Amino acid sequence: MPHLIHPSVRAFVALAESGTLAAAGEAVSRTPSAVSLQIAALESRLGRQLFTRGPRGMRLSAAGQVLLRHAQALLAAGQAAEADLRAAALSGDVRFGMPQDFASSKLATTLGRFRRAHPGVGVSAVIERNSTIGTLARRGELDLAILIARRAPAGARVSVERPTHWYARRDFDWPRRQPLPLVLLDGPCLYRDDALQALERAGIGWTIAFSTASVTAMWAAVAAGVGVTARMDLGAPRNARQVDTAFELPALRRTVLSVVRTATPASEAADALAVLVRDALGRVPSPMD
Repeated sequence: MPHLIHPSVRAFVALAESGTLAAAGEAVSRTPSAVSLQIAALESRLGRQLFTRGPRGMRLSAAGQVLLRHAQALLAAGQAAEADLRAAALSGDVRFGMPQDFASSKLATTLGRFRRAHPGVGVSAVIERNSTIGTLARRGELDLAILIARRAPAGARVSVERPTHWYARRDFDWPRRQPLPLVLLDGPCLYRDDALQALERAGIGWTIAFSTASVTAMWAAVAAGVGVTARMDLGAPRNARQVDTAFELPALRRTVLSVVRTATPASEAADALAVLVRDALGRVPSPMD
């Protein structure tokens, strides 16, 4: 889409903000000499000198400082108009899948943001177990998906590695002479497999106290004090705490969250949603932050 704001205004703002013709040219994808010509043409049209050259580069004159406020407002208005026009142009439907872990997370609010930005696009959200989302993605029955895996799949738009921990209710107590009561998802489940293998390697006895196909039901059982679960460090409710150290439990393997485009041919609507989901996942705090 062509820019709505005249190139000389864009060049003026770029030079005012950067202070050098080289940096301004890079910002507006023009050569420094082209930027210089645009500024000269703007000064001629306005009958005012907009910049003075100093030892540290180009500095705004008094007239340039007055113009900058208006030029920045024009540029912002033009960018907003272009964004609205792009949003209005999008239509169609997007099938988006994500694991149950994210059903009540901040990532879920991304769908609301997308809907407000692109009212002409319909979104069908599939919130299921990770294994189900993976199957649907492989079949091409989703346009976009968040997947949990051992490693990032080929072609992932963004991937974030997350640690896995043991969780229990805050006042939960485990008498060490008894097997560790576990609350786990039914198989197939990465976290179930990791938990059982880690306990076996550590020589810690265990028993399945509660098994379910629902992440919500799993956390409800943990909240009720039924036992301990293993999950990545996102999505745990406030009434659960990490008990890795308190119970001297073995370390668990890290997993990778990835945003993948799964259907072909690609649609502009799915690409637009992928950008928002990618940005949201990229803002998820790291445990090292």
